[in-house]
Amino acid sequence: MEKDLFTEYARLGFFRDLLCNNIKYEEEILEFEKEIAADFRPNIVMVAAIDNYHLQFGNKSEIQRQNLRLAVLESLKEAVENLYTLVVPMEEDLYALLFQLNNKEETREKTLDIGQNLQRYIEDETGISITIGIGLPCKNIFDLHLSYKDALLACRHKFYTGIGQAIHIANTIPFITDPNIFSIEIESQFSVKILSCDKKAAFKILDDFISSITNKTPNIDPVIVKARFNEIALIIIRAGIEAGIRSEKLGILSRRFLKRIAESDTFLELENQTKELVSQIIDEISRGRKHMNTKLFEEAIEYINDNFANNITLEDISEHVHISPYHFSHEFKRFTSMNFIEYLTKVRINEAKKLLLTTDLSIKEVSSQVGYQDSSYFGRVFKNVEGVPPSKFKIDNQVYKEEKIKSSGK
Repeated sequence: MEKDLFTEYARLGFFRDLLCNNIKYEEEILEFEKEIAADFRPNIVMVAAIDNYHLQFGNKSEIQRQNLRLAVLESLKEAVENLYTLVVPMEEDLYALLFQLNNKEETREKTLDIGQNLQRYIEDETGISITIGIGLPCKNIFDLHLSYKDALLACRHKFYTGIGQAIHIANTIPFITDPNIFSIEIESQFSVKILSCDKKAAFKILDDFISSITNKTPNIDPVIVKARFNEIALIIIRAGIEAGIRSEKLGILSRRFLKRIAESDTFLELENQTKELVSQIIDEISRGRKHMNTKLFEEAIEYINDNFANNITLEDISEHVHISPYHFSHEFKRFTSMNFIEYLTKVRINEAKKLLLTTDLSIKEVSSQVGYQDSSYFGRVFKNVEGVPPSKFKIDNQVYKEEKIKSSGK
């Protein structure tokens, strides 16, 4: 019995290394195959991934998570006991299923049918949702890692198509890498709406951004999408810092959210997590301003956003909202964590960045359009904020964009 158990563990270890392409020489594979794999020669791999594992079960005890994983493993073994199959645990939430199928003409239809039955069986038996990814058949055991790689890639498509299904790699559209899905306009607009505690408008900007991703065909690689959502998270947290939220609170919210971004199985889940963070940050800002007339300063911000290209002053805005310049200056700093000049400069420089990246206007023309009549002074202010003069900012970002476009076209 002990010998059989040892052989089984050795067998699982051999195939795990084979799938991860950790065995360097074919002679080693042949030797292991002869000793412990015997006549089992798998030629196709599926993966079974527990859906939303980290979000659903991350807070459970290790014993509870272990029991859950074992329940899925036993159910998978039961489901394939009549097939020539081996189930190999790969990661905490992932299992590989190795099949030996002889009729390759029927492989796609047959494996898809097997995968769909597996998915339904596991959910019925355990109440746990899994997604099955199915790879292409390989010619020999040396290339089994390629089928495993295909199966993992197929499973990643649940990011867009949803959890609880079987996905064959041959039925998917390849992901694309698009470096241009994140607009510089989002940062300035998003920050303003968060600082204004305008949850509805902030969600609208987020929805527009999400539509720009989901409307693309084929789908953008989830790795790229998550990287962009990391950038959005930084914008949200930065707005929280500007609004004066306690650093301890922001640290807790940001760590939790960044972890959830990495662990999100689907785009919908990622969207919901982002909106939850926006909502939490805005609620924190609102609580910090409960003694202030929010509407008044939202009007002031709107006035600045509409008139930043003009030579507006603190007195102009305080008159517009009908309070004294002294009171406005004091409360505006509490509302935005910036004084009037700092906020006006931020709006002007954000607009200047947009014009530099999206138009062929000269530095002098950009300077004039954002409210600086002296282009030399504009250049000094821009460098002070961005760390580089406007001319270098434009050149650097054009080069970066061109490199990304070339990279994505490969």
